[in-house]
Amino acid sequence: MLYNELSGLLFHGSNVKVSDIDLSKGALKKDFGNGFYTTSFQKQADKFAQIKAKRSLASIGYVSVFEFYENIDLKIMRFETADLDWLDFILFNRGFIKENILNDSCDIIIGPVANDTVGLVLNQLIIGTYGSPLSSSAKEMAIRLLEPEKLYNQVLFRTEKSVESLRFKEAYSVAINR
Repeated sequence: MLYNELSGLLFHGSNVKVSDIDLSKGALKKDFGNGFYTTSFQKQADKFAQIKAKRSLASIGYVSVFEFYENIDLKIMRFETADLDWLDFILFNRGFIKENILNDSCDIIIGPVANDTVGLVLNQLIIGTYGSPLSSSAKEMAIRLLEPEKLYNQVLFRTEKSVESLRFKEAYSVAINR
């Protein structure tokens, strides 16, 4: 999956409608750090809305839809695939490693989403299931285990400048599968 073009509609799944983005409400220790997460895959946002609603004991989830307007002044970092750089960046943001080897002073980060299955692989990596934690061979094993997974994308808006490139279009409800 290539992320060369960031344009069109982006979706944000939650237990609430989001029309005004407040970056201070972003959760810590997420894949790409703190900010406002979206995806270009509507089904992924629907699923996340269901998960968030269940976790908050809400009876319904919501997907907020945004149009992205490109701004050439935005600094964008892209992870084209789930590779070792992507894995190291996630491990850093989730607090598993202390040093960030990538320059992440950017406005938007785009790349594969580490869903619950990926989280299990990362946990197994850290506890040493694949060998010495954080060794190249252990990380390569984790990446090989992730290759068969269908990894959707996530688009993180990290700065106020990046949020200004989004325009709220609509929100719709998502039924909760119980």
